[in-house]
Amino acid sequence: MSKISIITMRAGLLAAATSLLLPATGSAHALFADHDPNRPVAEYLWLGFVHMVGGWDHLLFIAGVVLLAGDLRSAAKLITLFVAGHSLTLLLATLAGWQLDATAVDVVIALSLVFVGVQGLRGRPRDLRLFGAAVFGFGLVHGLGLSTRLQDLGLPEDGLVVRVVLFNVGVEVGQLVALSVIVALGGLFIRRFRLGERQARPAYASLVAAGVLAAAVISFPSEASRDADTDAAQQPAPTCAQEDASPPRALAGGHPEKYSYAPDEQAPAEDLEHVIGDGLVIVRYRPDLSAADHRTIERFVATTEPPYVIAAPDPEQQEPVRVVVAFRSLSCAEVVREELDSFRDEWLAEAEQQRAG
Repeated sequence: MSKISIITMRAGLLAAATSLLLPATGSAHALFADHDPNRPVAEYLWLGFVHMVGGWDHLLFIAGVVLLAGDLRSAAKLITLFVAGHSLTLLLATLAGWQLDATAVDVVIALSLVFVGVQGLRGRPRDLRLFGAAVFGFGLVHGLGLSTRLQDLGLPEDGLVVRVVLFNVGVEVGQLVALSVIVALGGLFIRRFRLGERQARPAYASLVAAGVLAAAVISFPSEASRDADTDAAQQPAPTCAQEDASPPRALAGGHPEKYSYAPDEQAPAEDLEHVIGDGLVIVRYRPDLSAADHRTIERFVATTEPPYVIAAPDPEQQEPVRVVVAFRSLSCAEVVREELDSFRDEWLAEAEQQRAG
């Protein structure tokens, strides 16, 4: 085993112990930021960097991959596959609004340590293509988890691709910096304790143990988390509520220029009042909704044929989304596509009956 391999693994084990002792770093894929759709663009670079520096299970996986690669060229190829995997799903999932259970993703990444450790105990992989496919697969899963956490922070529609790319660049810079620190710490360990090849198998076994323990800790919530989940379960689920609305007023407005207004756009109020009187469905939403909620509303508008729905932001609105038609409205604590579809279909059927009568 090469000196750089011993360096990588020994420093990695030190990082593993640190991550298990500190609960804040044990949740390795958390993004330490508040929900803020108006966050400055440049800040996404820093978010990605901080995320990676705190993600010790991810760094241990990368360190194990480097160790098993055997040489610098193979290691570079494998790391490139991992980067390509998580970059691909991070971008696609964020643009499409896909979201997974973030805890499940954390467990998969923790189990990736077990995969690397078991592979090391069996010996260096003879076929790096199969090993590379597994590394790429873990990258795809990691990217999905990153996307879910990133969307939870709130993303504006404007400049979405730039924000995701900057976040991903921050992740890669953090990974490079952290691996450099791991190698430096490993060098100190080797000189201090005179380590050699005989420590390889215990190191791999320790990596397996760290992965199993981390997965177990993530899978079973703490007492505080269970209490919070119990309290949440006892609360009534957020639902949409209908109420009567005032009849539309006859104003001089006309038909709006578009059917879907972006969060930073303003629709003429008189035009919206006018089309309510014509029987159309108006969706007013808060501009600070998540990117996934904005895309849900856009698809709701786009899939109503013929175009009977118009969506526009309302910065002064308290509820996340409010759907208004003549004589009634629907207020929702969250954007639920099924509720929107049901309300729209019932109203359009009623309006059609009134016209036929």
